[in-house]
Amino acid sequence: MTLILESNQILLGNCLSLLDEIPPNSVDLVITDPPFYVMNKSNLKFKNRADIIQNAKFDHFETFEEFMNFTSSWLEAVIPKMKDNSSLYVFFGAQYISDLLRACERLNMKYKGILIWHKTNPVPKIRKSGYLSSTELILFMVKGKPTFNFLGQNEMHNMIETPICQRPERLIGNSLNKKGKYPTLHPTQKPLKLIEKLVRISSNQNDVVLDPFAGTGTVNIACKNLSRYCTGMELNPKYHQAAQDRLNRTKINAD
Repeated sequence: MTLILESNQILLGNCLSLLDEIPPNSVDLVITDPPFYVMNKSNLKFKNRADIIQNAKFDHFETFEEFMNFTSSWLEAVIPKMKDNSSLYVFFGAQYISDLLRACERLNMKYKGILIWHKTNPVPKIRKSGYLSSTELILFMVKGKPTFNFLGQNEMHNMIETPICQRPERLIGNSLNKKGKYPTLHPTQKPLKLIEKLVRISSNQNDVVLDPFAGTGTVNIACKNLSRYCTGMELNPKYHQAAQDRLNRTKINAD
């Protein structure tokens, strides 16, 4: 079966299987936040913000080789679906960004830069033995000469500053912890403001956007707000349902 991409949809399932349903050369823009192989295995508890529960099995790999084999597999499935003039943004761990870059180049993608997301409210350092993790990297690769809407000199720095998601944007789980509080649903939910900026720059209205690791559906929400079509894919049923509910609640807001 071939998917109809002129819609805003979040599919439940493994992207490595679901991508078979997308026609080759049909996607204008890919924005995705795949597993990093850097997830802290311990839960993080705070006084003044929701606890972060690290039950993200999606980021657990036995070895670096296993992780990079997985990364190469999804890139090999995604990149043929992209048009000859299209863009790819991938959130990735800083220590592995060069490995991701080389994997993309082997698939004939062209390097355009690395963006830095600066988190203005990073998670506090519990063990005060290092720097706070206040940045995250986004690899920007392209095919051909894709859409690039330059927003103005002050808007086009390669560092984007936003807070980490907080309520009410941050999705919260429906199970109480031992303190009687509801922890975060997804540990790596990205801010809508950040994703909307990437969508504005690298696509136009009615373009087709793909997110093979949809999580809480932020790319879908950004595209709905900005009149783009988006197909998201999510393996975890709990995340998928939360993302779908969130998408259903989002009112159309034309760009």
